[in-house]
Amino acid sequence: MQKYLFLVPFFFALTLILNCDPVPPKEDSGSTEEIVSEEQTTKELLENLNSTDSFTRSQAAVQLGSREERSAIPKLKKLLSDKEPGVRAGAAIALGDLKDKSSATAIANLMWSDTENPKDVYLDALTRLKDPSVGNRIYPLLDDANATLRLQVVDALVQIGANAVGSQILNLASKNKDREKDKTYAMALGKLKISASESYLLRLTQTQDESPTLAAAYLALGRIKAKKANDVLVKALNLPYSKGKENASMALIEIGNPSVVPKVFQALQSNDPETKLYVTDVLCSIPSKEAAELAFGLLNGKDTKNWGSAAKIVGRQRFKEARLRIEELLEKESTPERDSFAEALGWIGDKTSVPVLRKVLLSGAKEGPYGSAWALGILGAKEAVPDLIKALDMGDAKLMVYALEALGSIADPSSLPKLKELLSERPKMAPQILSTVALIPTEEARLIIEEATKSKDADVYRPAMEEIAKRKDKKSIPLLLTFANGDDSEKRKLSYYALTAVTGQKFRTAKDWNHWAKGKL
Repeated sequence: MQKYLFLVPFFFALTLILNCDPVPPKEDSGSTEEIVSEEQTTKELLENLNSTDSFTRSQAAVQLGSREERSAIPKLKKLLSDKEPGVRAGAAIALGDLKDKSSATAIANLMWSDTENPKDVYLDALTRLKDPSVGNRIYPLLDDANATLRLQVVDALVQIGANAVGSQILNLASKNKDREKDKTYAMALGKLKISASESYLLRLTQTQDESPTLAAAYLALGRIKAKKANDVLVKALNLPYSKGKENASMALIEIGNPSVVPKVFQALQSNDPETKLYVTDVLCSIPSKEAAELAFGLLNGKDTKNWGSAAKIVGRQRFKEARLRIEELLEKESTPERDSFAEALGWIGDKTSVPVLRKVLLSGAKEGPYGSAWALGILGAKEAVPDLIKALDMGDAKLMVYALEALGSIADPSSLPKLKELLSERPKMAPQILSTVALIPTEEARLIIEEATKSKDADVYRPAMEEIAKRKDKKSIPLLLTFANGDDSEKRKLSYYALTAVTGQKFRTAKDWNHWAKGKL
């Protein structure tokens, strides 16, 4: 048994590698370049399922599952009865990846009977199966003593869509006397949106112990859109418990009842910065003309302490009547939180605000330019492209990021020469620069990104490959094939990822990609 202790953690590491997009580590510039060996063929892996070596069998099982090789299913089902725990675990995960629902009962039985593998191995396999019918075999683990396992059970129930066992979970929760486990039940009932759990969840909020359970109960009330929870949640915004306030605000937003606006607005007068933050979020997010009018009233008063919040609220509520007042206050250097005023103009969406925003963008003020850049991008203000290009040279790194994002939103080709120049001057900012270039749908933009893939600087060619993958432009396939057949090991790996994203095909060797390309290009 002891020799298998290493198998489970290694097995999960292997699973992660096989199921995640490759993100190769940076190579040591002083080391000899790695020679990448091609992966085993599917035929070899199928043969390896019969190997006398248990590690070889388990590794083959996992890889066949990740390749969605359905011809392996009969053999994998037999391996669920293998004498070696690592092989049983590998077979279960593979069958999960293959969505073989006929294996669900056998895997669930192993979860409860196999004492050599931890339960979460089989729980993971059942989660991958995406079979709601196994929910009745999973939910009893919500009462397990292991807190980590309980959280994994919640995730499993949600991923397989086990809403049908909601009443059983609520029944189990109602009998529970452990406050810590109440957190797990609240999470499960909330995420599964079991509306019948409202009374149970409200009862959990009666104990104001500032615990994770209390926070989970608030959040769950929002997820089930509880009809009787408004007063409890509004009250929580003023309590000292930070996580409780945050979750209560999220719940109020999810429930979305405009009737809470007057009471929530009162809390804006709080001296607690966190309370102000969460109250503002609620007033911004629940569609309400009343919220906008109340906030506009603050902007017309002399008390400036809540002006920033008020600007956010009228902006997010797209309250057009406030535009002129917002512009007036934005132009005054004495106005607090000027970036919020600029952003509000972006949300309101009236292009007549563009001249004011352009003026503030290049003003050199400490507040206002960042929000102005963002708003100009949201408004798609092509006339502001020259100003945004100037902002790139003002020596303010934060403003540069905002200006790049705005140029990406506007997507005007006239910005490409400057972006190309900036890429050569600031290679460390290649991710931001190239993501901006990628949003411009022209041939020139594609060529700039492709040229960046030829760089020897990993800070440049990595994001360039990523942007090619995102753009999915088939004109980049020939370039990617040159990297797939090249000597640079990392670029070869990245080209496989990008080719898969662009073509929808999934091959693991240059030979396979070349064979595919002969028939398609």
